[in-house]
Amino acid sequence: MTDRLQVDVAALARGGTNLDQWSTMARQLAEHMRSVTAAYRHAGGTGEMGEQFDTNYRPGAEKAMEFLSLLEEAVGGCSDSTLRAARNFSDTAEEADGAVPKD
Repeated sequence: MTDRLQVDVAALARGGTNLDQWSTMARQLAEHMRSVTAAYRHAGGTGEMGEQFDTNYRPGAEKAMEFLSLLEEAVGGCSDSTLRAARNFSDTAEEADGAVPKD
């Protein structure tokens, strides 16, 4: 077993970028869903159809919106942390390389 830790900084940074793209996609989807849901909030009308819409559709729609918001928050936080870790590993490697005497 070795005491060394090796990190593929480029792969870690790509992972952070991918997570950022997922976060952006989740945010855009959530924004679109909020917009569409607001625009069509009375699509079922005020009669029995509207009651069925409110009873059967709206709770699921609200849970879906909650999920998208949580996904954006969770993935966005992971993205920032992953990119920060990649920068820290890169900076640490550069500092360590700079501290080693050159022959």
